[in-house]
Formats: sequence, structure tokens, C-alpha cells
Amino acid sequence: MGRPTTPRITDADIETYTRDGVVCLRDVCGPAWIERMRGAVERIKHAPGPLRQTLRPDDPGEFFSEKFMWTFDADFSAYVFESPVAGAVAALLQSRKLNIFFDQILVKEPGTDAPSPWHQDLNFWPFEGAQVASLWMPLDAVDLESGTLEFVRGSHLWHDRPMKRELVFGKTDHQPAAVDKGVGDEGAVPQPDIDADRGAYDIVTFDLAPGDAVVFSALTLHSAPGNRSARRRRAISTRWTGDDVRYRHRPIMAELIRDPGLKPGDTLDCELFPVVWRAAA
Repeated sequence: MGRPTTPRITDADIETYTRDGVVCLRDVCGPAWIERMRGAVERIKHAPGPLRQTLRPDDPGEFFSEKFMWTFDADFSAYVFESPVAGAVAALLQSRKLNIFFDQILVKEPGTDAPSPWHQDLNFWPFEGAQVASLWMPLDAVDLESGTLEFVRGSHLWHDRPMKRELVFGKTDHQPAAVDKGVGDEGAVPQPDIDADRGAYDIVTFDLAPGDAVVFSALTLHSAPGNRSARRRRAISTRWTGDDVRYRHRPIMAELIRDPGLKPGDTLDCELFPVVWRAAA
């Protein structure tokens, strides 16, 4: 595989990410990558892998998700290992190396009601450490009407671990709806109800063109509305970890495609979470 290219990340971008927990990057991937990945998304939708989900299938529209495509699809493998996304995240995290956790398709078709509620990703991921981030790139132009992301700016600095929250699991094509009363580390403070008092928080959102991206910390509170538009909202989210991250278990974890074979406290350098980017010696 080729070495991933690195887009120009400025000192201002790094400062924004460090301060706000989210930064918008323009033109991360060019038209050739966008067209290639649009084709890959359609192929996966028609022949999905083992972690396919239709979230809230009883609601109007369709909210489709699939994960770990890089492990079985050549185009997604190329996107992870050869596109500019890994280099962009490594620069923002100021990390000497970058491991891929997983890639994910998140498609909200036109007229999809299903929102993505406010949450912190690290509540569900088997890690500890500060250098954990996602790069979310749309393959269609997105705004709030079509379901772009919203973020509580600076929320990654409120606490050094995820806040505890009640999580309502929307019904999927794998499992019925369920409620968990205690998602979060023992002793963690409760997550506030952002929508109950939106004016009390510094909420930021970005209109994005295909190939633009937002990069955000796994501790940054974020959400997305449904897609009320007549346009598709196809997006790829890649999840990344840096130098300081170690493996650990959490009460509820994202479903993995297979056991990584790690023990608590291990670095993530393994076959399932390989090093994708490493700084030049």
C-alpha cells in the first residue's frame, strides 16, 4: 500500500482543534476520491458486511450504517491507507503515529427522521488516552437540513473522561430498542441535556461540500438531526488513535468485527488496529 498523503494543516487548525475539540478542514479529498468512495458506498449498501445496521428502521426514511469496511473492501482499504485523511488527523493530534480504529458509513437518505442524539464517542470505545479523534467526510453537500453534525465547542475539556448518560438504543435490524441507564465510567458526572437549554452552550455546525471534513475529539459532544431535505446524506467517518492511547474495556462497547487479541493497557498496534501513518524519522 502507498504511504498516505498529508494535506497542509496550519498552526491555526491545530490551535482550533486543541481549544474547541473540533475543526473544519476544506478540500481534504479531491474529486477522484469522492467519486471512488461514492461507488464504494453504493457497493457496500447493496452487498454489506457483517456489521450492517439500519438504525430506527420503523421511522420514515433510511439510516444505514456499516463498519470495518477496510478489512474486506479494496476501495475502503485504499481510503484508510492512501488518502489524505490519516495525515490530517495525525497532524491535528500532533502524534508520532496513527492507528485506525474503524471506518464507518453513515447514510441518511432523503426524508429520514432519525436523529443522532448528543453523545461522546469515547463512552463506547475500548480506549483510554487523549489522542482519539474522528474525521467525518461527506460525499454530498450537507447542511443542517440534510443532517450535518453539531458540536458543543470546548466540551472535550469539561472532564478527562466521558460523562455518564442514559442511552436509548434505537431499534436496528439487529436488535430491538433498549434503554441503558448507566453508560459511562464509574463516578463520572452526568451528561447534560443539551437540547433542553441550547442557548446555554456554544454550539457550532458547518456546511460542508463533498471532500470537506470535520475532525473532532472522542470527548466532544456532538449530534446530527435527521435528513429533512430531498438530498442524500452519505458520509464516511474514520476513527483514529495516537501515541498515548491504550486498550481498555468499557461497560458498553462498539461492536468489533473480530477480537483484536489485546489486554487492558496494551498499545493498539495489532492486525485489527494497524499503524497507518508514522512520522518520518
